Amino acid sequence: MIYLNPEIVSGLGEDTFWTWLHREFPSSVFDEPDHLEDTDIVLRYSTLGILPIVGKQVALCWELYPAMRDRFGSTIWDDKIAMVRETARYATYRTVASSLTQPDYEQYGSVEIIPIGVDIDTFRPLGNKAELREKYGLPQDREIGVWIGTMHPMKGYALLLEYARKHPDIHWITICKTEHEAVSMPGATSFVHAPQQTSCELMSAADFFLGTSLLRPFYMAEWEAMACDIPMRIIGEQDKEFVPSAHPREDVLALGWDRPSVKKQWEQFFTERGITW
Repeated sequence: MIYLNPEIVSGLGEDTFWTWLHREFPSSVFDEPDHLEDTDIVLRYSTLGILPIVGKQVALCWELYPAMRDRFGSTIWDDKIAMVRETARYATYRTVASSLTQPDYEQYGSVEIIPIGVDIDTFRPLGNKAELREKYGLPQDREIGVWIGTMHPMKGYALLLEYARKHPDIHWITICKTEHEAVSMPGATSFVHAPQQTSCELMSAADFFLGTSLLRPFYMAEWEAMACDIPMRIIGEQDKEFVPSAHPREDVLALGWDRPSVKKQWEQFFTERGITW
């Protein structure tokens, strides 16, 4: 049995890693067990702390709090970091999504790199740019950039505003998850809580994706943009995991960030550890 312990399963109804894994591995359940057999395992989101039972647990160390602390020099995330480190320390296994964060947890034991996975069926190149621009009321005769993020400092919203000021001929699409996190950019076509299919269509309507993140690992919206094969302009942190190519969807597939590849990694992970799946 595979027990899934997320912090949030799907906050906005989107198809997340958790909903996808639950669908792909039918024996998985959303539950915190009080007992584990040798063929059972818990996938535990690291911010939750360790589950106080005997048995196999995987700490999913995906949050970038250590990187944010190093980048911004703030102690505001220290409580979260302490909880993540506790989970990593006492878990049987540890996984990260990027080789860049692997060193943060190696002091607690071996660390597996398993990407979170991009839905390459939803996020894909569509090709009908003119039709999509008409659908969403976007200009046909201007270069269009798309930006996805929040007001959180790691997303680099100030860099977007500065870039837009220097390039006044570009029309902007901004996409934010919630009203609470939404930015208010003058002149932009803005979307809040856009379904995943809508986000794909908006990226396909644009000419490029503007990456302003101040952290080295790519975040999920950037991976989804790359899966749409949209050109990437990175103006935030320059020392990234890799430099996206002219056809970044090929990068997603080559690096095993597509969901079929990630499923194979989890199948191998479970099989090697004697887990029933």
